[in-house]
Amino acid sequence: MDRSNTGRGRPAPEWAAFHGPAELDYAQGLLYTELGHHHSAVQFLRAALDDQDRTFGRNRALYRLTLARSLVLAGDVDEGAARAVESLEHLEEVESGRVTRKLSEVTGRLRRSDAVSARRAVEELTEYIQAKGAA
Repeated sequence: MDRSNTGRGRPAPEWAAFHGPAELDYAQGLLYTELGHHHSAVQFLRAALDDQDRTFGRNRALYRLTLARSLVLAGDVDEGAARAVESLEHLEEVESGRVTRKLSEVTGRLRRSDAVSARRAVEELTEYIQAKGAA
């Protein structure tokens, strides 16, 4: 059954534009994360990040950090570390307590790893956190 708007009924309100494929994939990724299915979560979080509008800087940072966390929990510490460091470019665009908390959480998870990539990422992330705290 085609559910597209074919001229019948009211068009979707503007605020509904925010809740597109990226938000739905992100929610699905969070569900899998909560269930402990981190490999499955990674697939949805990657899709959410790929579909996220570039104008939503806070969400891009949050999605990237959530993906980094899931990658680490799925055992892919190297890519998780890389994604966490990549999030720093988006953090310059926003100030969000939610994103800062996620950054601290990911840094803590990486700190528990012996991987060289994790140690390097922790240094960069900690430096950023300390600089922001001093600002």
